[in-house]
Amino acid sequence: MHHLLASATDWICWLLVLVLTGACGFWAYERSDDRRALVRRWIISGVMLLIMAAIPIRKVPFLIILPYLVLAFIWIPTLTRVALKPLTGAFEGGYDEAVPKPFYFLAEGQRRKGHYQEAIAEVRKQLELFPGDFEGTLKLAAIQMEDLKDLAAAEATLNEFIASSGGEPKNVISALHALADWQLQFGHDGAAAQATLERVAQLYPGTSFAHAAAQRLAHLGSADETRRVREHSRFTVTPRERDIGLRRDATVVAASADPTVLAGEYVKQLDLHPSDTDTREKLAVLYAESFQRLDLAAAQLEQLIALPAESSKHVARWLNLLATLHIKMAQDVEAAENALRRIVSRFPDGALATVALRRLATLPAETKGAQITATKTLPSANLNILQ
Repeated sequence: MHHLLASATDWICWLLVLVLTGACGFWAYERSDDRRALVRRWIISGVMLLIMAAIPIRKVPFLIILPYLVLAFIWIPTLTRVALKPLTGAFEGGYDEAVPKPFYFLAEGQRRKGHYQEAIAEVRKQLELFPGDFEGTLKLAAIQMEDLKDLAAAEATLNEFIASSGGEPKNVISALHALADWQLQFGHDGAAAQATLERVAQLYPGTSFAHAAAQRLAHLGSADETRRVREHSRFTVTPRERDIGLRRDATVVAASADPTVLAGEYVKQLDLHPSDTDTREKLAVLYAESFQRLDLAAAQLEQLIALPAESSKHVARWLNLLATLHIKMAQDVEAAENALRRIVSRFPDGALATVALRRLATLPAETKGAQITATKTLPSANLNILQ
């Protein structure tokens, strides 16, 4: 019985030794820079161990030195390097393995020389080694569009990246916005740029990416029209009366937009693009300052504050604007305080809450300095604009 227990213990010990040896070997093999050399050392070491086990030490003791010397020659440099690696790493600035990355300086050099096809070839070499690299893809598309003026090729490059990309959404979004820029700037195709931006909402609905694309879509038509006017208009300078400032009867004519017309334009823009935050904010200020309709201004700002995809910075700015209008237009300290406390409650940690708390402490002084503006009413025919 005792003999069986001893045999079982020996087998368990040998099994543990084999498992640990195999685990260490696998770890070394995975981290090795030269796996073939490592396997050769294992084979030579195994042969030396067999020789050591087969040679009778008492009969030929001097022969046992040879396997030891071979094993020492093979493993002592490696073991020494592993043992001293933490110490040398401390002096050398670390010993973590560098992550391989693509490099595009050769492509940039060719691009600066005007060798665009050679630059494209260099970029493609890196993309073969690092498939789906966003920097390389965008650089390839930029050369095709900005240097070769080939919008179709650049669009195909970015669309291929978007279709096959499993990377971060921000890279896909950047690719789509770059494509929209090129379609508008080089292709002069506002409809294509609009379709590209609409893909953002289709790929990432309900996200901040879709919200930002909607903001850009809201102003895409005006940007396209501005571009067309800039490209096709000719500006001429007509002679004017000289020394007009010396005349006693000289008057300064200041052009001012009609608030009613401006409000109508804002409302029309919001009917087409309800997510246009810039126009809605302007409309809120116009309601308060030009029409003395603080209720309508607050309603517009509340719509902005309730947007789910807006950043905390923008929400805090609109709440601060709401507080400003309550102070400026109605000297309502309580309403202004409520607006500022909403910033603290929604964003309790960080600079936004700190700034709001500081402003809460100075609201009485801010109220005293507020000036009551003259009441202005709209003609009854135009009241529908404010509804």
